[in-house]
Amino acid sequence: MKYWLFPTVALLLAGPAMAQRAGPPPVSDGYDWAIRIDEGRVSSAILAYEVDGTDDQPLNFSCEEGGNRIFASISGGDPALRGIVLSSSPQSLRLPGTTEANEDEPPHFTSREIAGDSPLIRAFAANGWLRMTAAGSTTGMTGTAAGKQAIKRFVAFCTR
Repeated sequence: MKYWLFPTVALLLAGPAMAQRAGPPPVSDGYDWAIRIDEGRVSSAILAYEVDGTDDQPLNFSCEEGGNRIFASISGGDPALRGIVLSSSPQSLRLPGTTEANEDEPPHFTSREIAGDSPLIRAFAANGWLRMTAAGSTTGMTGTAAGKQAIKRFVAFCTR
């Protein structure tokens, strides 16, 4: 009886960690990473995982050109959300943040700053995918070939 107890406990404890280290999630039908650059007074960019032509956008990133600071945002999530976990093998990052909610708009979560040259951002640019865990739910976000190019352009824009 003792011989099966240790492997069983080890697998149960390792399960969540193994899920975070698993390979890329499949490409979700209709979703892809897209970049939008605003050439206003201060050039800024948004990288969004979205269905084109809709407001279906589980996650987006924003930055100013060359600022080396990136912020993650979620619209319409849990009003009590205080942090998310992003992972792109082999890196993972817990991001605290704040959620603002008012009566006229859905809740909006914004993370604290992520360094543009952080190991997670480098892994995300190299892999073309990440997983987000927020409020106990995990969402895989893999880019198509065009989406992977958008990720690389965004990271280059933010870190040049």
